[in-house]
Amino acid sequence: MLVLPAMADGEAPAKPLLWKIEGQEGGAVSYLFGTMHLGDKAVTTLHPAAEKAFKASTVFHAEVALDMASQMAAIGVMMRGDGKTLDEVIGEKMSARLDAELKAINPELDAKPFQMMKTWMMAYSLPYLSEQLAGIKPLDLVLWERAEMDGKKTAGMQEIKDQVAGFNELSEEEQVEFLGSALDYMQTEREEKKDRMKEAVAVYLSGDLEKINALANDWMAELAGGADSPVMKKLMKRILKDRDVIMADYVDAVLKKSPEGVHFFAAGAGHYASQDGVPALLEKKGYKVTRVEG
Repeated sequence: MLVLPAMADGEAPAKPLLWKIEGQEGGAVSYLFGTMHLGDKAVTTLHPAAEKAFKASTVFHAEVALDMASQMAAIGVMMRGDGKTLDEVIGEKMSARLDAELKAINPELDAKPFQMMKTWMMAYSLPYLSEQLAGIKPLDLVLWERAEMDGKKTAGMQEIKDQVAGFNELSEEEQVEFLGSALDYMQTEREEKKDRMKEAVAVYLSGDLEKINALANDWMAELAGGADSPVMKKLMKRILKDRDVIMADYVDAVLKKSPEGVHFFAAGAGHYASQDGVPALLEKKGYKVTRVEG
């Protein structure tokens, strides 16, 4: 298991998760920026180099479009369509565990508002629920809203249905297994008085690519029942590796179509941190991709 260092609240990023992209045939310099899907103030306060690149950009690209219409449309992708409730699918014992976990997050909360939610979505949402209930906006959304206020063009690298395809392809049995593992993860964290999200923020702010890559793998392994579980292997392929290829193809197409624009491609840092992630895939396509050290 990755041991993560603690970091003081409000500490600024030590190094930006920022890469500049240059094409062989000239054109403007564009950027890749690794985000974290949390709203900690230290995360949403960009490193000066990332702030400069963001301000210089003319087009902002998120993993998916985050305008209100797109967010509302995304709800349908995450809701059940089988005529069953979440409790009916996961059974009485796991329903009781889920209710207990939700009350541990917030004493006034139970599973009633989530009955139409797909099982995988319930599992994935648990670690983020406290922030969501508090109305804290994750970095991706903060940047999207800033881009809109600044008059930049905005776009999504994927549609939401493609972003979550790996989860939707899990069988119902695999989704229930995923939820069980997520409940185990939440219970262990609470009993051991750990705050993995705070620790994850510390790793993100460090800018250490090896630690960030290990964090992405370790966190998903703990949620999905272990590094060798079939669910883990399936998810890591579909939501990380396969999507790295999709994102690299998207960046390539955009830069070929609009080489004069300054594009800022923001996606989860895990897509950029690994040795065979998006930067490496773009290099294979002929681009010069250089990490900005700050």
